[in-house]
Amino acid sequence: MRYYKIYVDNTKGLYTYCDVKDEYEIGERVVVSFRNKKRTGLIIAEDDSSDKNFKVLPIQKRVENSLKLSPEYIHLLRWIKSYYMSSYDQVISAAIPTGLSIKYETFYKIIKPLNILEDENIKDDVKDFVLSKLRVTKATLNKNFGKEIINEMIDNEILLKEQQNVRFNFNTQNTDIRYRYISSYFEDRLKIKNKLFEEKFENDVIKYLLKNEYTVCEKEYLNNEIIDIYKTDEIIREKNTLLNEEQEKARQDIIQGKSDFYLIKGVTGSGKTEVYISIIKSGFKEGKGSIFLVPEISLTPQMIDRFKGEFKDNIAILHSKLTAKERAEEWYNIYTGNKKIVLGVRSAIFAPVKDLGYIILDEEHENTYKQDNNPRYNAKQVAIMRGLFEKAKVILGSATPSIESFYYAKQNMLKLIELTKRYNNASIPDIELVDMKTEDDIYFSKKLLDEIRATLLKKEQVLLLLNRKGYSTYVQCGDCGHVEECPHCSIKYSYYASKGILKCNYCGEIKEYTGHCSKCGSKNLVHSGKGVERVEEEIKKYFDVNVIRVDSEISKDRDFFDRVYYDFLDKKYDIMIGTQLISKGLHFPNVTLVGVINADTILNFPDFRAGEKTFQLMLQVAGRAGREQKKGKVLIQTYQPESVVFQKILTNNYDEFYNYEIGIRELLQYPPFGKVINIGISSKYEKYLSEFVKDFYEDIKFEEIEMSRPMQSLVYKVKDRFRYNIFVKGTKEKINKFKKFLKIKLTKYEKNDKIRIVVDVDPINLI
Repeated sequence: MRYYKIYVDNTKGLYTYCDVKDEYEIGERVVVSFRNKKRTGLIIAEDDSSDKNFKVLPIQKRVENSLKLSPEYIHLLRWIKSYYMSSYDQVISAAIPTGLSIKYETFYKIIKPLNILEDENIKDDVKDFVLSKLRVTKATLNKNFGKEIINEMIDNEILLKEQQNVRFNFNTQNTDIRYRYISSYFEDRLKIKNKLFEEKFENDVIKYLLKNEYTVCEKEYLNNEIIDIYKTDEIIREKNTLLNEEQEKARQDIIQGKSDFYLIKGVTGSGKTEVYISIIKSGFKEGKGSIFLVPEISLTPQMIDRFKGEFKDNIAILHSKLTAKERAEEWYNIYTGNKKIVLGVRSAIFAPVKDLGYIILDEEHENTYKQDNNPRYNAKQVAIMRGLFEKAKVILGSATPSIESFYYAKQNMLKLIELTKRYNNASIPDIELVDMKTEDDIYFSKKLLDEIRATLLKKEQVLLLLNRKGYSTYVQCGDCGHVEECPHCSIKYSYYASKGILKCNYCGEIKEYTGHCSKCGSKNLVHSGKGVERVEEEIKKYFDVNVIRVDSEISKDRDFFDRVYYDFLDKKYDIMIGTQLISKGLHFPNVTLVGVINADTILNFPDFRAGEKTFQLMLQVAGRAGREQKKGKVLIQTYQPESVVFQKILTNNYDEFYNYEIGIRELLQYPPFGKVINIGISSKYEKYLSEFVKDFYEDIKFEEIEMSRPMQSLVYKVKDRFRYNIFVKGTKEKINKFKKFLKIKLTKYEKNDKIRIVVDVDPINLI
C-alpha cells in the first residue's frame, strides 16, 4: 500500500490518502472523500513519512476521462508553487485550461502474424471480421460475436485489447463540444509507399488500405506497424532559406552542443528566427517537440505564417485571444501528440508537448514574460526549470538580452552564441539624438519632420514610437484647476479622443467625456501629457498620408494585429504610430525611418531597471529600420541627451552599456548579484492598513537581509484598495531562508479578511 499527497480541488494545501491496491500514479486525477463529501483531486507526490498519527482514507477511484500529467510536469508545478510562494489552486488554474477531458475507447486488434492465423482455436468469422478492419472497437466486436468468444481470443493472445484516446470533451456552462481525433497521415502518402507495403503485408491488407477513403477515426484503424513506417517518412515542407555562416554555426552549436541552456545574442535583423526554425525542424525530424514563445500577441501573425509555411498542420497556436473552445482544442492536439510544435505567448510554456526537445524564448528580455497576478511566475525561469526536468534544451534569444541573462552567459551558466551581422548583409541603421530643449514643437523636432518628409517622398514607410496610450494622460480645468481623477484609484483619468471617454488605466473605470469640467462646468480644459492619439492628430496636420495607430486599447479585437500587419506590409499605410507594441520583432522591409517622440518616459521611473528598459526599447524599435537592402535611420527625441544611457544607445553598443550597468548592479547588490522580493499589503480600510503594516513589518523583520520600511505604493489606491510595499533584498541563500521564514509567518494572516498580502518573487514591476 502506498500513500499519496493529493491536492483537493479548491483547497490550499495537500492531503494524504492511501492507494490500497497500488493502482494509482502521480499526475492522475482521482476522487477522494473530503469532509464527508466526494471531491476530485490531483496526485502530487508520494507521502513517505513514517509517522501518520491520523486516519488515512483511501483513494476511491480515478476521475473518468481525465488528463494524466507526467511526473516531470507535476514536478514543475510543485517548483512554481514553492519558488513563487503560490498555492496549488493558483498554479494549476494558470497552467491547465479548465473543462478538459479525454474520452477513451477500447479497441481490439490481431497481434499474431498473418501466416499463423490458421489455428483451429480461432473462429473464422471473428478472424475475417477483425482482419477486414485491422482494429475494431470493443462495442462493435461484442455486439457481433459475444463476449465469450472475444475473451477466449484475448486469453490465447490472439487479440490485443488497447485503449485509444479518440475524442476530446470541452465542457462549458451550457455546451458539450466533442472533437474526433484525426490523424495527419493521408491516403496519397500511402499510395506512394505502395511497394513498401506489398513487401511487408498480405495483398488483402494492401487492398483494404488503398481502397478506403480515410475519414474521421478510420485513419486510426491501421496496424501500428504501418503507422510506424509512415512516421519515419513524414516530410515537412522544406523552404529555400539558406543559413549564412554565422547562423549555421549557431545551429550546429546548439544541436550538437553538450550544454542545456543557450543565449543567442544577435543584432536586430540578424536572422535569429531562421536559426530557431532550423533547430525546431531538426528536432521535429527526430520526433522531438518544441515550444516557441514570443512576448506579445502582436508578433504572432508573421510568426504563424512563417511556422505554418514550414510545419503545416503540425503547429499549435496558443495566446490570450483564443476562445476557451479554441484553447481547449489546441491543448488536446498537443496532449495527444497530434501536434508537436507550439507557438505562443507566456502561458504556452505549460503546453503538454510530447517528447519535448527544445524550448525557445524570442526577445527574452521582455517584461511580458512575467505574470502580474498569482502565481507571479516568469516564463523564462519556468522554461529553464522545465528544460531541466524534461531534459530539453532551452534557448533564449535577443538583440538586447536582460542584464541577468547576459551575466549568466558571461559566467558560463548559459552558452553564449553571437550573431553580429544582419541577414543578407543589411546594414545597421544610423542613430541620432535630438535635444528637445531647443525645439519649439513639443511633438516633432524640425529634424524629424524633415526626415519624415524625405522618407515619404521616396515611397518608404515610417514608424513613430510613443510609449503612452490615449490622447492625453490627464485633463485639467483651466479655470478652477480641477483634475479629472478616478474615484477608485489615486491616478488621473487618461483621455481617449477616439472613443470620447475618460479612462483609468489601472482599474478600467470609464466615464463619458463631456468637454466640461465636472466641478465647475467650464469648457476651458487643458490636455497634458501627450499620448499616441494626440501624436496621430498632430502628424496629420503636417502630412496628408495614410496613418495607422497601434496600441493595446484598439488591439483588443482578436484579428486586429493580423489586419494591421498585412495592411502595413502591403503599404496601405505610410506611417505607423504606436506604443512599445510596435518595437517587438515586426519585420517591415519598406520601413527606413524610425522616430521616437519622447524617449524619457521609462528612464524617469523609480526603478533600478529603468536604464536597462530604456536601452532595450530604443534599440529594439531602432531595429525595425532598414531591415533589408534599404538603409535605415533612427531619430530619438529626448530632453536628456547627455544621459549615459542615451550615449550608449547612440553608439548602439550593448557590451558598453552592459559593463556600465553591471557595475552599478554589483555596487548596490541588485540582480544578478542579489535577489529581490516585493511584498504588497493592501486593504479597503486606510487607517487600519496604516497601523497593520507597522506591526506586520516588525513581525517579519529578518536580520540577515535588507528590508525597507512599509512605503505607500507609487499609485497609492487601486480599485478602492490602499496599498503599501515592503522591498526585500539579499543574497540568494539569505532570500531562500527568508522565504521559508515568511511562509510560516503568513499563515497567521490567512483568515484576516481585511488585509490582502501578495508576495512577488523576482518582481519586474516595482510600482
